Amino acid sequence: MMRVLMQFIIGTFALPLADRLIDSFWCASDKIAIAAGALLMLAYLIFRPLIRLLLGIFNIFTLGILYIFIDVGLLYFVTHMFQGYIRYRDIFALLLVSLIVNTVRMLVGLIFKKR
Repeated sequence: MMRVLMQFIIGTFALPLADRLIDSFWCASDKIAIAAGALLMLAYLIFRPLIRLLLGIFNIFTLGILYIFIDVGLLYFVTHMFQGYIRYRDIFALLLVSLIVNTVRMLVGLIFKKR
Protein backbone atom coordinates (compact mmCIF):
# COMPACT_ATOMS: atom_id res chain seq x y z
CA MET A 1 0.00 0.00 0.00
CA MET A 2 2.87 2.35 0.84
CA ARG A 3 4.45 1.65 -2.54
CA VAL A 4 1.27 2.56 -4.43
CA LEU A 5 0.80 5.70 -2.36
CA MET A 6 4.38 6.84 -2.94
CA GLN A 7 4.12 6.07 -6.67
CA PHE A 8 0.98 8.20 -6.78
CA ILE A 9 2.48 11.13 -4.86
CA ILE A 10 5.88 11.22 -6.53
CA GLY A 11 4.42 10.30 -9.92
CA THR A 12 2.18 13.36 -9.63
CA PHE A 13 5.30 15.52 -9.64
CA ALA A 14 6.76 13.70 -12.66
CA LEU A 15 4.56 15.71 -15.03
CA PRO A 16 5.96 19.09 -13.89
CA LEU A 17 9.41 17.52 -14.22
CA ALA A 18 8.62 16.52 -17.80
CA ASP A 19 7.35 20.04 -18.43
CA ARG A 20 10.76 21.38 -17.44
CA LEU A 21 12.78 18.77 -19.36
CA ILE A 22 10.93 18.56 -22.69
CA ASP A 23 10.71 21.68 -24.85
CA SER A 24 7.80 20.45 -26.94
CA PHE A 25 5.52 19.91 -23.91
CA TRP A 26 4.10 22.98 -22.13
CA CYS A 27 1.97 23.44 -19.04
CA ALA A 28 0.46 26.84 -18.23
CA SER A 29 1.61 26.70 -14.60
CA ASP A 30 3.03 24.35 -12.03
CA LYS A 31 -0.40 24.05 -10.38
CA ILE A 32 -1.93 22.88 -13.65
CA ALA A 33 0.93 20.41 -14.14
CA ILE A 34 0.49 18.99 -10.63
CA ALA A 35 -3.29 18.70 -11.08
CA ALA A 36 -2.79 16.96 -14.44
CA GLY A 37 -0.16 14.70 -12.88
CA ALA A 38 -2.59 13.71 -10.12
CA LEU A 39 -5.27 12.94 -12.71
CA LEU A 40 -2.76 10.93 -14.74
CA MET A 41 -1.75 8.91 -11.67
CA LEU A 42 -5.43 8.29 -10.92
CA ALA A 43 -5.91 7.07 -14.50
CA TYR A 44 -2.84 4.84 -14.05
CA LEU A 45 -4.38 3.36 -10.90
CA ILE A 46 -7.87 2.78 -12.30
CA PHE A 47 -7.84 2.46 -16.09
CA ARG A 48 -4.36 1.18 -16.88
CA PRO A 49 -4.76 -2.23 -15.19
CA LEU A 50 -8.18 -2.72 -16.79
CA ILE A 51 -6.94 -1.84 -20.27
CA ARG A 52 -3.87 -4.04 -19.83
CA LEU A 53 -6.06 -6.93 -18.72
CA LEU A 54 -8.39 -6.54 -21.68
CA LEU A 55 -5.62 -6.12 -24.25
CA GLY A 56 -3.05 -8.46 -22.70
CA ILE A 57 -3.19 -11.06 -25.47
CA PHE A 58 -2.56 -8.37 -28.12
CA ASN A 59 0.49 -7.24 -26.19
CA ILE A 60 2.09 -10.61 -26.87
CA PHE A 61 1.65 -10.11 -30.60
CA THR A 62 3.04 -6.56 -30.51
CA LEU A 63 6.00 -7.56 -28.32
CA GLY A 64 5.14 -5.05 -25.57
CA ILE A 65 4.69 -1.97 -27.73
CA LEU A 66 0.97 -1.92 -27.01
CA TYR A 67 1.67 -0.98 -23.38
CA ILE A 68 3.55 2.09 -24.57
CA PHE A 69 0.56 3.14 -26.64
CA ILE A 70 -1.72 2.61 -23.63
CA ASP A 71 0.42 4.97 -21.56
CA VAL A 72 0.56 7.57 -24.32
CA GLY A 73 -3.21 7.24 -24.77
CA LEU A 74 -3.84 7.89 -21.09
CA LEU A 75 -1.56 10.93 -21.23
CA TYR A 76 -3.39 12.12 -24.35
CA PHE A 77 -6.70 11.78 -22.49
CA VAL A 78 -5.39 13.81 -19.54
CA THR A 79 -3.98 16.57 -21.75
CA HIS A 80 -7.37 16.92 -23.40
CA MET A 81 -8.99 17.27 -19.99
CA PHE A 82 -6.77 20.35 -19.55
CA GLN A 83 -7.20 21.62 -23.08
CA GLY A 84 -5.74 25.10 -23.44
CA TYR A 85 -3.58 24.72 -20.34
CA ILE A 86 -1.39 21.85 -21.50
CA ARG A 87 0.01 21.75 -25.03
CA TYR A 88 2.35 19.49 -26.91
CA ARG A 89 3.91 19.73 -30.33
CA ASP A 90 3.43 16.15 -31.52
CA ILE A 91 2.83 12.59 -30.38
CA PHE A 92 6.57 12.12 -29.92
CA ALA A 93 6.47 14.70 -27.10
CA LEU A 94 3.75 12.65 -25.38
CA LEU A 95 5.89 9.56 -25.83
CA LEU A 96 8.82 11.26 -24.09
CA VAL A 97 6.61 12.54 -21.26
CA SER A 98 5.18 9.06 -20.82
CA LEU A 99 8.71 7.68 -20.67
CA ILE A 100 9.68 10.17 -17.95
CA VAL A 101 6.54 9.49 -15.89
CA ASN A 102 6.96 5.72 -16.13
CA THR A 103 10.67 5.93 -15.28
CA VAL A 104 9.90 7.94 -12.15
CA ARG A 105 7.13 5.51 -11.18
CA MET A 106 9.45 2.54 -11.75
CA LEU A 107 12.24 4.04 -9.65
CA VAL A 108 9.84 4.81 -6.80
CA GLY A 109 8.47 1.28 -7.07
CA LEU A 110 11.99 -0.14 -6.78
CA ILE A 111 12.79 2.05 -3.78
CA PHE A 112 9.61 1.10 -1.91
CA LYS A 113 9.61 -2.52 -3.05
CA LYS A 114 8.05 -5.04 -0.71
CA ARG A 115 10.81 -6.98 1.00
